Amino acid sequence: MRSSLESVQHFFAKYGTSDNITTLGIIVVAVILVVSIYKMLKSFHPTMVVFVVGLLGIGVFLYWVHNRNEPEFMTPAVEAVAGFLPKKGALRELDTPQ
Repeated sequence: MRSSLESVQHFFAKYGTSDNITTLGIIVVAVILVVSIYKMLKSFHPTMVVFVVGLLGIGVFLYWVHNRNEPEFMTPAVEAVAGFLPKKGALRELDTPQ
């Protein structure tokens, strides 16, 4: 039976490319952020938490409407609202000074 440290060393010796280590670092930072934000939100009044989560949800929904990159199950809701909100258009080329 290996110790935890030996298992980690074996894992990094076998799979330790720079991409894998970067991904692992991003995952560790994401978990730390989620835990710290959860602890912070627990100290707030529940109404404030609902307000902040609602604002974030509205922001994501409007992003989906603008870029039309929503998940498939959200397409009917985005279709219903997309006619009233601006969409991402083709990029226009600006004339550069000569």
